[in-house]
Amino acid sequence: MASEPLAAPPPKRRSIPPTTTTDTITTTGGKGTTTVSAAAKGTTTTITTTTITTVSTTANGTTITTATTTSNATTTTTSTTATSADTTISSLSEDNLREIFLRLPDLPALVRATLTCRSWLGVVRSSLAFRRLFRALHPAPLIGLFFTSDTYPFFIPLRPSDSDSDSNPGCDSDVTAALRRGDFFLTSLPQSFSGWTVTDCRDGILLLWNKLDNNDLSLATLNPMTWAVNILPLPAGIADGSRRHLNFVGFHLQSSEEKPWLFRVICVCTNKRRVRAAIFSSETWDWVIQPWVRIGGNNSLKFKVGSLVNGSIYWPFHGEGHMIRINTDTLDTTVVDLPEQVDAVNGCNFRAGDTKDGELCIVYHSGLLLHVWIRSVDSDGTEIWVPQNRISFSAEIDRFTQDLPDFIRIVQVRSGYVYLSMTYMTPAGTQRRSFFSIALDTLVLDLLLEGAFDDYVYPYIMAWPPSLVADDGRIGHDAEGSL
Repeated sequence: MASEPLAAPPPKRRSIPPTTTTDTITTTGGKGTTTVSAAAKGTTTTITTTTITTVSTTANGTTITTATTTSNATTTTTSTTATSADTTISSLSEDNLREIFLRLPDLPALVRATLTCRSWLGVVRSSLAFRRLFRALHPAPLIGLFFTSDTYPFFIPLRPSDSDSDSNPGCDSDVTAALRRGDFFLTSLPQSFSGWTVTDCRDGILLLWNKLDNNDLSLATLNPMTWAVNILPLPAGIADGSRRHLNFVGFHLQSSEEKPWLFRVICVCTNKRRVRAAIFSSETWDWVIQPWVRIGGNNSLKFKVGSLVNGSIYWPFHGEGHMIRINTDTLDTTVVDLPEQVDAVNGCNFRAGDTKDGELCIVYHSGLLLHVWIRSVDSDGTEIWVPQNRISFSAEIDRFTQDLPDFIRIVQVRSGYVYLSMTYMTPAGTQRRSFFSIALDTLVLDLLLEGAFDDYVYPYIMAWPPSLVADDGRIGHDAEGSL
């Protein structure tokens, strides 16, 4: 069958854009003006018609009317430039990114965000001011406790409170992942566990003392998160000038906020009525030994009761109503009086420490009352102790111990938190210990852990990760994806 040609489609009707028409008629004398405006998308056309009527009479009386019409059309085109108001991530400034990062819920969330790309990592690594502000707004989490024992130290992780889990469900999984990757069994120590004991813990680093190595007593620093270990010999010559046996009463760890990979170790020892300190620097890998200083008394500095606050060691001088202060920068040794109300009992019922703002404070317990003083300066420029709070926690303690007899010891006061241990006997005749923390600003008491543990305990707080710090303000290389 022959095909027939298809009929051509009808011509497409030209679309007429919608218009808006406005008529204006004006008549004055014999002059009339009509204005018509038509507005379409993007254009406006204005037509103005002017009619002039002239009336004249001839000589024979005939009237002649003459109308002259003039039209003028004007078309105006309005151009519209579309500008994009969209903002991309790459267009954000460093200040914008830091403002966003400050709103993250915690330190693990910041680590995940900054490891997303190189530029974001550089924004955080290059700013010490940001690190300080973030740490002030989001205190690093307490993730566990290190205990000492007769054989080896051990770590017990803490479960987050229900309120923490509800406000930030991801924090628990982040901390768990960090614990799994870390060396919290201390397997990176070069020797067996026997002989090592924890003597301080600060900014995520442990300070351990090997007291059973008879060949050479040694110290070690260990970062469980990064597995970094440093073995340090004790200072040679520290016993020089001592007429009797030398007593090591404590070791302290001091880190640097600007350069977290650097640290110092302060060793405090006594010889009857004298004291001296030795300071090790990881930057020079050497010790500086303070001369012997006579403090009087009768060997009144007890083991492991000193506190490091703002670059000075504060050690209770029992039976004398004061503390000694050793400035770790100048090695000067001075005496600081205690508040009159403090009745020291073997260093167990009071501790020097610092508030969240870094102020020196004294926390003293009498029964189930906590008394807090902060070091301040009066109008004459004299340093004084200013009483702050008197905290009663009998109801909270009774809630956990069911009115059992107890013995309370202040373990540590650091960054605005008081850590307490309480020893009590159960109805079955077994000894138990509970560990608590009290926030000095909110006065909230939390039960951290309970069981049959030694009361020499060291809270482990997650430190600022080395991957978020640059030694020269630059990125340098891609960071590892770890805390």
